[in-house]
Amino acid sequence: MKERIVLVLAVLTVVGLFAVNIVGFVDTETGSALGCGHDWPLCNGAVIPHVWGLKTLIEFSHRALVATVTVLLLITSVSAWVLYRGWVEVRALIAVTVGFVFVQAGLGALGVIYGDPPWFLAFHFGFSLLAFVGAMLLVIVLRQIRKSERRDKGSQAAGITSSGVLRHGSVPLRLSRLIWFTIVYMYGAMYFGAYVSSTGDGSAFRGWPFPTEAQSPSVFIVDIVHRSIAFGLILLILYLAVLATRNGRKRRDLLAGSWITFILALCLAFTGALLVWSHQVLWAFLLHISFVTFVFGALCYLALQSLPEPKSRVIKHPRTD
Repeated sequence: MKERIVLVLAVLTVVGLFAVNIVGFVDTETGSALGCGHDWPLCNGAVIPHVWGLKTLIEFSHRALVATVTVLLLITSVSAWVLYRGWVEVRALIAVTVGFVFVQAGLGALGVIYGDPPWFLAFHFGFSLLAFVGAMLLVIVLRQIRKSERRDKGSQAAGITSSGVLRHGSVPLRLSRLIWFTIVYMYGAMYFGAYVSSTGDGSAFRGWPFPTEAQSPSVFIVDIVHRSIAFGLILLILYLAVLATRNGRKRRDLLAGSWITFILALCLAFTGALLVWSHQVLWAFLLHISFVTFVFGALCYLALQSLPEPKSRVIKHPRTD
């Protein structure tokens, strides 16, 4: 029962962090970041502002949501640590998630007090993405642990000693390296995209799949670079899926995960086209950001699954001689 409650709390934390990121993006794109003035943690000099406007409502809602989700995250982290502190994956993911949530909150406070230059906003989004992915992977690991524990009970009945293996089967070094390289590549691509969005250059992008904003040479170059990086990401993920297919019999989790990642990457490209066609309306932005999150999360899942099991986890079959 306790395990189920912790898993539910972890799922709610993931949903909450996703909502925080989406509302935070709305906050930035609508120019509401200073809806509470330069005060933090107060809002216009009060815990609850006396005068309300749309920007104040958006900024205050964002702060309230961050506070609520942070409390939920701390409860989830303590509960998961108590129940599963023997699992190195749980300890690492709790540290990653909690650490980046507090870094994200600190950056948000600094942005309110001192201002948000484009590079600063890009870093803020990058850390928020890492916090979300950490929480998402924690949910996956908790589910894997529950399945492993049920499997171990059956193994013990058959005379097999198991210490809880989460990932079965080896991963070719070439595939593992490509997964991690693609993650680094996408993280860099995400920073560039966030920077372009923060500078406002993206609003001048025209034409798809080929840019047509020739009247602004500097924006045209930025657009070319951005689309080239995006195309490179799709090719990398496709190559990753092909390699996973060659190893599919041994690791069906990587096979399915890599092709799902590729489909999500195609959806991400389509939302990029929507941004251009719609002249960057807010709903298209939110779709694009959502699929950025999904693709990066899927890649990080593949990275998790490619990790070797700790040496302490062994499966010993009974001797038959």
